[in-house]
Amino acid sequence: MAGGGYQFAFLKATEGQTFDDPNYTTYRSSADAAGLHIGAYHFARPDSTTNDATLEADHFTGFAAPASGDLLPVLDLEDSGGLSTSALITWVQTWLDRVTATVGSQPIIYTSPNFWQTAMGDTTQFADEGYRLLWIANWGVPQPAVPAGNWGGNGWTFWQYTDCGTVPGISGCVDLDYLKKSRRKFVWIH
Repeated sequence: MAGGGYQFAFLKATEGQTFDDPNYTTYRSSADAAGLHIGAYHFARPDSTTNDATLEADHFTGFAAPASGDLLPVLDLEDSGGLSTSALITWVQTWLDRVTATVGSQPIIYTSPNFWQTAMGDTTQFADEGYRLLWIANWGVPQPAVPAGNWGGNGWTFWQYTDCGTVPGISGCVDLDYLKKSRRKFVWIH
C-alpha cells in the first residue's frame, strides 16, 4: 500500500449494526506494515429501531477497536435510512456521543455537501458543538463545497476529491483524499 506519497489510510471497519468488513484486519496489517497512519470508519445505516445509533456505535468501537496512535474514528454519513431531518440529527448526535464517550475523542464526520444540505437540513449543530473535523466528499471540482456555514467557519479538514484514483498495490478504483493543512494524500479503503 505504500507508494505514491500516501501517508494515511482510513479503512472501512463496520456498517450498520452487524456488518464487519472481512478485509479490515488484512488491510489494517498491510497499511501498518507500509508505515501508513491508520484510521477506521463506520458506514452508518440509520433506522428508527430502538437504540439503533447506540448499537451501531458499540458495534463499530467493538470491532474496529480504535487505539492510541490511530487516526480519529469516522462516521460515514451517506444514508438517511428514511429518517426525518430531526430524527437523523438526533441519530447522529447519539452515535457521536457514544463513540466519543468510548474512545475519548470526537470522531470525524464524513459526508457530501448535497447529503448534508438535504438530509441534515444544513445544520450547524455539530460544528457549533466542536466537531470541527469535516471530511467532505466532493468529486471533480477545484475546491469542495462546504455545508453548514463553511462548517461553522472552520472549512473542510479532509477532502475526498475522487472516487476512482489509483494506488500502487491496490487493484481497481480507490477513493483519494487530501488533508487540508498539509495537502498530504491518503487513501480511503472500502
